[in-house]
Amino acid sequence: MRKTTLFAATGLLLASSLALAQTPYTEDTTYRGLGGKDGIRKITDTFLELVLADPRIKDNFADFDIPQVNQRLREQFCEYAGGPCKYTGKYRDKTMDGVGTVRDMQSVHIDLNITDAMFNALAEDLQLAMERHGVSTYVSNRLIAKLAPMRRDIVTASAPPAPTRPDRGRFLATGGVSMVEGAGGGGISPWALITGYGTRDSWGGNVHYTRVQTQDYSLGTRGVAIGVADRLELSVARQDFQGDLAPLNLLRIQQDIFGLKVKLAGDAVYDQDRPMPQVALGIMYKKNKGISGLGALGVTNVTQLGAKDDSGYDYYLSATKIWLERSLLVNGTLRATKANQMGILGFGGDQGDHAKLQPEISLAWLAHRTLAIGAEYRHKPHNLGADPEKAYYDVFAAWFPNKNMSVTAAYANLGTITVFNPKTQKGWYLSLQVGM
Repeated sequence: MRKTTLFAATGLLLASSLALAQTPYTEDTTYRGLGGKDGIRKITDTFLELVLADPRIKDNFADFDIPQVNQRLREQFCEYAGGPCKYTGKYRDKTMDGVGTVRDMQSVHIDLNITDAMFNALAEDLQLAMERHGVSTYVSNRLIAKLAPMRRDIVTASAPPAPTRPDRGRFLATGGVSMVEGAGGGGISPWALITGYGTRDSWGGNVHYTRVQTQDYSLGTRGVAIGVADRLELSVARQDFQGDLAPLNLLRIQQDIFGLKVKLAGDAVYDQDRPMPQVALGIMYKKNKGISGLGALGVTNVTQLGAKDDSGYDYYLSATKIWLERSLLVNGTLRATKANQMGILGFGGDQGDHAKLQPEISLAWLAHRTLAIGAEYRHKPHNLGADPEKAYYDVFAAWFPNKNMSVTAAYANLGTITVFNPKTQKGWYLSLQVGM
């Protein structure tokens, strides 16, 4: 009996808490975007249908008065969206019998052991309900932006000391994609997001393959990355750089990259009411495997091209902020590196042999919960007289049909690669990521 009551209480609190996150909008743009009172009624009807069929959270709503929950949600969403409604309900003790001491949000949820995965599942069902009724992504994101910060009070379950299995509990697309060096982020820059869909109670990971094709060269990257407790990321990748046109059609350079990233502070998704971004610190160890195809010239190692070393470290600090009210993602990364062309042409050279701070910027429009469109810029050092490096930049579209896979397509500009080929290298970028 107590278990049934607890499930019921958790269900009501999960549902009603979503609408009490912050102060309501003071203008009615979101209310009108939801379709007014009639639109909100349709959305909450569909929302509860989805919740009651969702194996992740349906048990929390068993044996509960669903019409009552529905009515409360209609009032709450209406007021919250800036509509002409007023929600008068209050939180009382967890028996939910309408009597008892009025309690604050955190104390109400303290005994219910609500997890990140449960909170996110409810928000995802709300997104789907709005989508089914033609609500634009812009309006949907504005409503979710008001709900996300309540995670701090609603999620009360303690994180396990050692996550044991994937829960795939994070929002779609919030692990980013796999960049050309294997870390989670955009295409050419790492972000502060931790790869995979595991929450703080779990872990997640992916394998990926990326190919960049320019007029004269191609770069293939394959690798695996794992995110643990939404806090730690480990990645391994191999890059395979090849020449396509004579006399460099036999050229091949391979590089192994081992990455580590740690989330330091903030949360890109939940901290919608705070200016603080999610911040992560990362390191990449890169080991060049040598050069093939230039044996006739006696060149088998990048040091013979002027590099000081064939291995080195990149250190970076990334800050990622998602503004759901504006449907935007912004990332800034500051990288300390002496890598030439990411390390493909070695590390250091006659123009410099010390790490230099290089800025990287990413901007993405969250066009749909399954689609992000954006651009990136990455500045690079100039250490080799034989390689007047230019910045990388790209424009991309990343599609997330589900949590099992993502596809990223981009147009990339990699600048010039060595003085022996002054042509600016431009071409397509395609990446497939499959989740574990």
